[in-house]
Amino acid sequence: MEISGFEKNKQINYMYQLRKVERYTVLQHTETANLDPEKFRDLGYDGDSEEEFLSFIADLEFDEIYDQLDEETRTELSKIKEDYSWTDYYNSAWDGEESWYDIGQDNDEWKRSGNFEVRHTTESY
Repeated sequence: MEISGFEKNKQINYMYQLRKVERYTVLQHTETANLDPEKFRDLGYDGDSEEEFLSFIADLEFDEIYDQLDEETRTELSKIKEDYSWTDYYNSAWDGEESWYDIGQDNDEWKRSGNFEVRHTTESY
């Protein structure tokens, strides 16, 4: 059976979904809080080192002790626990782009890859 010229030249057209992905890391800090550990003794702090105080403050629920703090301590603690703003101090994108290409298809069930079902990637592991 001979294939006609039309069938020989017929092309199957596929549409591919590609996207570019970039990864970067941003490090941020809050304003510095100046805290006197002695003002936390009545709240259960019984340590005597920076490490113990850091652990105590990290676990502290600001809303639960708000009314038990003097105004100065409350203002300082809020800088890291409540009314804080972030300042970038490092962004890996400043050092250059780390990016790659993915091919696949949009898929809302693939949340971890940004709603995209990745079949192939140029990312190096």
